[in-house]
Amino acid sequence: SQEMRQNIVFWWFEQHRTALEISQLAQCSEKTVYNILRLHQDYGQVTNPFACCRGCPHILDTIDTEYIHALLQANPAMYLDELQEQLLTAQNED
Repeated sequence: SQEMRQNIVFWWFEQHRTALEISQLAQCSEKTVYNILRLHQDYGQVTNPFACCRGCPHILDTIDTEYIHALLQANPAMYLDELQEQLLTAQNED
């Protein structure tokens, strides 16, 4: 997370901890610690401003996810094809 990356920089520069100590605190590898410190040195921030977005775009939005959750709460034995059909019907009504 962004907050953990900022903590890594803080632990390194402000608390003068070693990369090993930081990796244990952040529960990541020492290589990750050094990569984040390099980003901070190169760009003055803990992420690469020139990199594309991380991960794939979401196909379902929050409303879709909540709808699926409600359907499964009402009918836990619903089959996947029925779930997909219900979701598609609900999306087409909007």
